[in-house]
Amino acid sequence: MRIVDVPQILISSPAIFGIGLVWYDFNVKVFDRVSNLLSVAFIDKAGEERRKERRKEEEIRRRIEEEEEEE
Repeated sequence: MRIVDVPQILISSPAIFGIGLVWYDFNVKVFDRVSNLLSVAFIDKAGEERRKERRKEEEIRRRIEEEEEEE
C-alpha cells in the first residue's frame, strides 16, 4: 500500500501547475506567431502594401518633426 505524503503533494501541485501555465503561454504565443506568419505569407498580400505605405508616412512624419525641432 502506498503512503500519501501530504507535504510532497502540497509542494509538487503548484510546481506542476506553474510548469503547465508556462507551457500553455508558450504554446499560445507560438500559435499566434505562426498564424500571423501564415496569414501574411498566403492571405494578406494587400496588407503588405498598406504596411509599406504606413512606414513611408511614418518616415515622412519623423523627418518633419526632426526639422521642426531643429528650427
